[in-house]
Amino acid sequence: MDFREWVARVARWQSYRAGQFIYMAGDAADGLYGLASGGLEITFPLIADEPVVVYRAEPGFWIGDNAELADTPRLVSLKAAIASKILHVPHGAIHSMLKERPEQWRAFYRLSSINVNRAIGLLAEALSLSVRARVCRRLLQLTESSEQTGLTQDDLAKMVGVARSTLRPCLNDLVQQGAIEIGYRRLRVVNRGVLQTYKDEQ
Repeated sequence: MDFREWVARVARWQSYRAGQFIYMAGDAADGLYGLASGGLEITFPLIADEPVVVYRAEPGFWIGDNAELADTPRLVSLKAAIASKILHVPHGAIHSMLKERPEQWRAFYRLSSINVNRAIGLLAEALSLSVRARVCRRLLQLTESSEQTGLTQDDLAKMVGVARSTLRPCLNDLVQQGAIEIGYRRLRVVNRGVLQTYKDEQ
């Protein structure tokens, strides 16, 4: 049985409504989660009353490897940003398979490497790029398959790590340049070329 066949046999589909938590920081590991449809919001409990949004995941994203493979509590919280369908690979099935076929550690290590590289990239952006560049990068990432982001301005400000008062002038500038449109509780990208122009601005 190859790896994909094993996943298809042991994994289970789960559905989550918008705002519903899949797990919380500090929870015990219970397996891996792969996003098939919808969107996931990952937060880090930097301050108890105001967790920091560190990433907005799109379909194709897998998470849970860090706590699962290191046998440590969850470092981040994970919730459905919108109605989402997720494939859950249970903790017990993973460890049973690895006990029988230890060579499959390589597959899980690849996933861990992907997520570590993503985290390092986000940290590098926060340290070296302008607010406008970070906004443009997030908008480009979130609208690869649709013009609508599904984000409010507050959501985007949390993702970029700035106050809404700091974000607003940046968004107004992008509106004036014809890059985006702002509606009630939504942001729409209409010219990706403008966003591409600023995505590396320091």
